[in-house]
Parts: sequence; structure tokens; C-alpha cells
Amino acid sequence: MRAERRQQVRLDDAEEVLVDSGLIDADYVAAQLGTTFESPHEAARAAVHAGDVSPHPLFEAQWIGRRRSWQRLGQHPVLWYVSERRRRNRIAPHPLADPRLIFAAHPEARHHPYGALSYWLSVSGPGTPLPTRILPKKVSWGTYRAAAIEAAAAWRAEVVRDRPELVGPAPALSAGLGTSPAVTVVMSAQDAGPLVHETVASLQAQTFADWHLVAVDRGSADDTAAVLQGMAAFDDRITLVRETRCGHARALNAALEHSTAEHVAFLPLGREWLPEMLGELLAHAHHTGAAAVLAGAGAVGRDRIELVGGRPVDLTTALLRRAAIKDVGGFDESLGGSAERDLLLRLSRDHELLAVDVPVLKRPETPATGFGDDWDSVVLERQLVDWDAAAGRETSEDLVSHVLPLGIEPRRTVEWLSSVPREGSELILVGVRLRRAHHVLAASVAAIISGARFVSVPAGVSTSAATNVGISLAAGSTVLLVRPEAMPPRQPIAERLASVVHEPGVAVAQPLVVDLDGVILSAGARFSQVNPNPELFLAGLPVSDAVRIGQCEVAAPAAPMVALRTQTAVALRGLSARFSSVLAETDLGLRARQAGLGESVVVPETVITSRTPYATPEELIGAMASLRAGSATPPPDRAADLLLQAGLEVTDQRNRRISAYPEDRTAPSVLVPDLVVRSVQGIHESPPRLRWAIDIASPAASRGDRWGDTYFARSLADALERRGQHVATDRRDARERDSRDHDDVLLVLRGLDRVTPRPGLLNVEWIISHPDMISPEEVADFDLVYAASTSWSARMTREWGTTIKPLLQCTDTRWFHPDRAEPDTGPELLFVGNSRGIYRYAVRSALAIGAPLTLHGNDWTEFVEREQIASGGVANEEVGVLYASAGVVLNDHHLDMRRDSFASNRLFDAAACGARILSDRIDGLEETFSGLVLPFDNERELARLVTPPYDAFPDNATRRQIAMRIMAEHSFDKRAETLVDDAVRHLLARG
Repeated sequence: MRAERRQQVRLDDAEEVLVDSGLIDADYVAAQLGTTFESPHEAARAAVHAGDVSPHPLFEAQWIGRRRSWQRLGQHPVLWYVSERRRRNRIAPHPLADPRLIFAAHPEARHHPYGALSYWLSVSGPGTPLPTRILPKKVSWGTYRAAAIEAAAAWRAEVVRDRPELVGPAPALSAGLGTSPAVTVVMSAQDAGPLVHETVASLQAQTFADWHLVAVDRGSADDTAAVLQGMAAFDDRITLVRETRCGHARALNAALEHSTAEHVAFLPLGREWLPEMLGELLAHAHHTGAAAVLAGAGAVGRDRIELVGGRPVDLTTALLRRAAIKDVGGFDESLGGSAERDLLLRLSRDHELLAVDVPVLKRPETPATGFGDDWDSVVLERQLVDWDAAAGRETSEDLVSHVLPLGIEPRRTVEWLSSVPREGSELILVGVRLRRAHHVLAASVAAIISGARFVSVPAGVSTSAATNVGISLAAGSTVLLVRPEAMPPRQPIAERLASVVHEPGVAVAQPLVVDLDGVILSAGARFSQVNPNPELFLAGLPVSDAVRIGQCEVAAPAAPMVALRTQTAVALRGLSARFSSVLAETDLGLRARQAGLGESVVVPETVITSRTPYATPEELIGAMASLRAGSATPPPDRAADLLLQAGLEVTDQRNRRISAYPEDRTAPSVLVPDLVVRSVQGIHESPPRLRWAIDIASPAASRGDRWGDTYFARSLADALERRGQHVATDRRDARERDSRDHDDVLLVLRGLDRVTPRPGLLNVEWIISHPDMISPEEVADFDLVYAASTSWSARMTREWGTTIKPLLQCTDTRWFHPDRAEPDTGPELLFVGNSRGIYRYAVRSALAIGAPLTLHGNDWTEFVEREQIASGGVANEEVGVLYASAGVVLNDHHLDMRRDSFASNRLFDAAACGARILSDRIDGLEETFSGLVLPFDNERELARLVTPPYDAFPDNATRRQIAMRIMAEHSFDKRAETLVDDAVRHLLARG
């Protein structure tokens, strides 16, 4: 009792807090609960006690994070949120309520007792723009609130639905029923002899006796047919029809062919009717004229909405008009266990279904639903998608429609909503039985974004069937079919894929698919001549191999995103609903080719990341069985020829076993083809050609895109490629990829991570930063070691006994040269770089003397005022314009780099542009940069050197001459020449 009292106090507190904090919207709560409230306190009380109900359009407990701290503490999420002062200020309670933006606009919000959102609501009106970064344009709070309330009401209308009213007791049965017999009872029987007597006896015990039983024996191996034949000998109302082994639907259709009655009932072996069953259902049918009378036992479907929503079907408790069955074509014999659901759904389109409250079974049972079976998706999709209407609809040539069935994670939905370009793109979100939070969030956010639509599917269909719903609604001439595991691409790819699928002879295009480590997951599917199962082409190889091959035809796509013309997708009737998710695109590509609509291609310059592996073993085993059942024939395998373009040759083919339980040899499994490859030996070519793996410390995906190591590695890889080398750049997450065994050289650009050399390769380390992290044991493990400091290289070679060659940093002359801009036409004093979590020496000194500093970079708000930051960063290709036009460029180094004279990459970039450069002091500046770089030791010197007319620096003409020398001696091409020559020499010496 005491615990209950404490909990009640907490709930009462939450009610009061909701009202005081402003985090209660009575209209929004009412829309979710389907009611109205007279006061905010009443709405707060209902929200607290209702469980999964959001109190406010901008508060969603499911958005706050994975840890669900309030659940561990037994608190209501709102009470937890408003009481967590320290953590609350860092938590976004909704994707459209970013506390960082609120604090930036209203610093006083940090001191509000209920947090940033409460403060913002207290000072905002309906016209105030939402505090969010994810929307492409400003949207007012009033606009979003209206959309959220409408979405909540729509969710309730769809999901929280009352059962239909059932018709009560049966009316009196009419004396004149027309034809005799009045009812044909249909039975499909196979290998169930012991059940025959009890089942038929329940029919013979009916109070209504004008019936005819047509029992179809499906080639039983036991005495089922004999028992039925024996009972027919004593009751001329029983007819036995013998068939060979066949499906359930085929037997039912055979029975209907022998039917003459106006009504049909269905009695499977093992079910027993109550004596009044036929009479009561027949009375309802004659009284109402309904085509179908559904009694049901338990939670069975009694109307069209419930049937589409996935409720079980039980024809044992139904009475149907024979003419109505004939009108819709009888049972579809291709649908297996879902044929009964399909028949009722087709009947419900044009005929009345009558739900009655009549007990009908002696032993009520839960019928076999077929729910979750592949055929159920096929059946339900037929009701949800009108392909004929889709074929007749005009589409826009300028529009690409993204079709995305939603997964279970709302954050992924918001990522897509915020990432798809609005111009020329349409995003159709398809939700299948979503939870309230996800449904309302997706619907409301989509409603306020131009070009986005949310479609809710009430039935529990597969991802493929949900995709087809979106295809049928697409307004663009191109559709991109996206599965939930696909992450939004970092660069726009829709336009490129759309252009490819409109090329002659192309039906389906897929991007290159990589895993979270940046390693190829799939470049399409390939098939061997002896194995019907597909292999993921190029899986495990670096992206550079796919780029080297280029756009090419593949047997079929295998990706969580594919593109095709909308008319092609409609002509093929979309994805086969037999595939719950994986290999549906592969089947689509094979069917497109068989229909003569074109081939499948992979477009490697378009890349997407999958947040999961391509498929689990269980998914693959099931999907491959469905794929083998298809009639499409894969094209001849071109994998060997394509791999040669990447410098790899096929030496053998083998089969690899995939099993959900590898240790259990009896568990279900499949064999997939697996190519055995090795690298082509290119060292004796002219010029020599090697496979390089450049290892850098940057993390994968967008997290590492801004790192200097990433830019440096990209430029070095391009320079090596220009010298005929094959280069893959591996960020830290891809370091352990197995395909490194195909490489010749591992080049470690030593930054923050120590990397273990790879046995069998030529292991090269280039130390470009953080010399304090290097040990003698580390460099001793490498075959070749370079360092970006002349003095440190010489000293460590003497002390450690391992040769370390000096190899200074360099510049990419494509982007950094004096012709990028006119001198002195840009910023007077410039710094381009991220803070790295410290108040950097150059920036601190410049601001201390009041210099007119232009600052570009990330993570500076902790140290400088927001208005002092010109931008969060500049594209690497455009930095040269700033350097060439600046009055003076600032630079500084890490402490250990300054002490050991590791000249930064920024110095070489700015010097190649002919810029005037001020830097902290390191040895060798004059020898390397010939007066372009001057050191400053204190703020007084800095103040003198940054003051025009910059007499301490050479004039414009001289600086240009120096820049040209820097470009000639310190370019990435020059460094690539050194690396290739040294690598070839060492490999040849190895023999």
C-alpha cells in the first residue's frame, strides 16, 4: 500500500507539472484518446494515466533515447524530464525541438525550472518558427501543431477501432427457400480418417436437413475416402469426389463444381457444428440478402477492414452465396493457405458481409490464420494496390519518387525526412502497423515538408508489399525503392540513378552498398552456371575496386535501394510479396530482364550505407527458396572479366554453406557460390602497378569526412592512381577487412592510431603528426618508415637504429595554386581549421590583439562568440581561393609537432597559393618556404606582422615564384613518385 501511495504521489506530481510546465496540450491528448477535456488538468490526468500517450506535440518519450531512465526509476517520462535539470538541457524531447537552438536564441532558457522547451513555449506564438535544423525551411509552431493533432486523430481512427455491431438472434426461417437442396456443404479431406465420423455426424445432426455434402478426397493415403464412401452409402445427401493429391483450394473449387444450392457452407474435418448452425445462418442470409454471413469464433475477421487488417479467416463459421463466389472467380489455387482470406476479400469489394452473433461450433478453435505466411502478403497486397489505376496515371519526368517502408526506429524515419532533397524529389513513407509514437511522428513531420507523404497500411504485410503500396502512388517517372536498413546517402544520388535507368537497355540500377565500416556489402548479384543461388558481387572488397570497374551490368540487383522507371515497376507489379525483404530486388531485376524491359546495372559512384548486414541466415535461406521457385533465368556470369578491371583474377569457384546453426549439420542451410580471387601481379608492368591500402585514423561515414587525414589520404590516393596504382583508402573501421590480403602495400598515414602491420604485404608507415605517440618498437615492425620532419627523422634514426626517411607533408596542386584568386582581395586575416577541443594558439593570439580575424571551422563556440565565426567549415576544394586572396593566413601546430618541427599540411597549401603565412615557430621554415612563412613568438610580434603593408613578406611577384617552387617540390604527385619508387625497389629486392 505504501508503494502504491508513493507511485500515486508521483503521478499526481506529473499531472501538476504538466500544466505548470506548459507541456500539456489538451487538444493533442484528446485526439489520441478520442475524447474531449474541459480543462488542462483533466487532460493532464488522462495523459498520465493512459500510458503510451504524448502530452504535447513537441514531447515524445520515445525520442529521448534508448536508455529510458524513467523506466528504471519507475517515473512518468514527463516528470523525469522536467526534474533532470543537468541532463535535460542536452536532451531533445522531439526532433523539432532542439535545445541548442533555443539556448542560442534565448540564453535565459538555461535557468527555466522546466527546461528549454517549456521556456520556448512560454515565449512563442503560433507563428513562431520551430527550433529545429532538420526541416528544409522554416515551419511555424501553429502549422506543426495542427498537423500533429490531425495525425493523432488519424492514428486513433485507424488503429483503435471498435468491433462492428453484430446482428443478434436469427429471424424465423422462411418456409420457401427456393432450390433444394438449399445449402451445399463443401469438405476438403486428406489423410484424416479418424476425424470423418464425428465431423459428418455434426452435419447430420443439424436441425435444418435440406443440405448436400460434397466431400473431395485429395488422394488420401489412409482410409479417409473409404470412410466417406461408407457414410455416403447410408446417406444419399453425401457425395464423394475423388481427386489426386492436390492443394486445398483446388479441392474446394472441385467441390463447388458439384454444387447446385444457392448457398455454400464449409466444413473441414476435425470441426463440429452446433445443431442450429445451418438453420440460423440461412435465416440471416434470406432475411438480409447478404452475400456472406460471418458468425466467427473468437477474434476472427467479420468485415473488410478487419480482414485487410490481418484478423484470421474461418470459413467454417460462414455461409456464402454460390453466385457471389462464382462472380469473383472462386478460390485462387496459387495462394496456398491464404486462398480463403483472398476469397472473402474479393467478395467484400462488391458484396455485403453480414456479421452475426450466433454460436456455431461445439468446440470453438482458433483457426489457422496464415498470418505471417508469404501468401498472406500476396493476398493483402491485391486489396491494397490497384495496379491498373497506377498504370493509367501520368507521372512527372522531372520528379524522382523515393518509396520507403518504415522500420521500427523513428530516428531513421526522421533522418530520411530531413535528407531527401526537396527539389525534384518526392518521399513516400509507408507505415505498416506502426506504434503510436512512430505513426504520429512520421505523419505529422511529413505533412509539413514539401514533397513528403505518409501512407499508413493497416494490414501486417511484408516490406515488399508495403513498397508496392508506395509504388502505386508515385508521382515521379522514376522510383527509388528503399528498405529501412538503408541510411540516407551522404551525397545526393537520386538524380544520377534516375539518369541511368532512363538509358537504353537499362531496367534497374542500384548504388554501391557498403557496410558501416565502409567496405563493400554488395555490388549486385551474380550467379554461377551450376548454383541457382546468388552471391553478392564484390562483397568484402574496398570501394575503390568497384569504382575502378565503373558502371557495369550485373545479373540482378542486390541492395536495400534500387532505382527503376515507374512504368517498369508498375508493369512488373512491383516487388513480389512472396519476399518479405531480402532478394525481392534480385527477383525484380531477373523478371525485368525476362520480360525484355532491360538489364540491371550497378552505379559505383553512387554509394549508400546499410546499417545492418545484407541478411540474416534465416532470411537468406527462405528468400533463396522463393527465388529458386521463380522462372527467370540469370544471364551469363561476367564476374571474372569485371574483376580483371580491378586487378583481380579468378582462380577457382567454390560453394559456401550458410546456416542459421552452423554447428548443427542437420539444420536448414543453403550453398552459395563463392569466387576465389587473387591480385594480378603488376610489379613487372611498365610502369609498375601495385595494389595499395592507405590506412588512416578517420572514422567511417560522415563522422570522418571533415578530418584532415581524410582529405590528405584522398589527395594522395588520387596522385598514386595517376601513376597507375590501384589504391583503396581504409578508415579505422575498415582496417581489418579480409580483402587486404589481395593488396601489395599497406601504407599507414600515422595519426592517432597505432596500426599493426599486415603479414605478407610491404608495410610502410608515414608519420605525419603526433610524434610523441611513436615508439621504437612500432617503427621496427615496418619495412619502410617516413616522417614529415627532417630533424626528427635524423635524430630518431640515430637513437632507435631504424632508418626513418624524411618525407614532408605536401599540397594538392589541383586546388592550391596562386591563380585561385587575386592577392589581397579576400579576408585581411584568415584562419581555416577546427578547434580540436582547444583554444588554439593562433586564434587566441589574433583575437587578443583585436585583429580582424576571419574564422572558418567547427567546434569554436566554446571559445569565441558565435558572430566571430564566419562558417562551420569550407569545402577543401575552395580553401585555396581563401588562401590566395587573404592578406595573411594564420597557422599553428600541436605542441609535439611544433617541438619536433613537423610542418603542418596547412603551411604547404597556403604556400602553394602564394599566401603570406604567420605560424608558431618550428625549425626549417626558411629553408622550405623561402620567406612565405614567418614565425611569431608573442602577440606583440603578431600585431606588427599582420599590419599592412606587410613589409616583412616578399612582394607579390616573388611570392608567386616561391609558390611555383612549392608546387613542384612538395606536391602529392611528387610524394607519390617517391612512394612508388621505394615500394617497387623493396618488393623487387624481396624477390
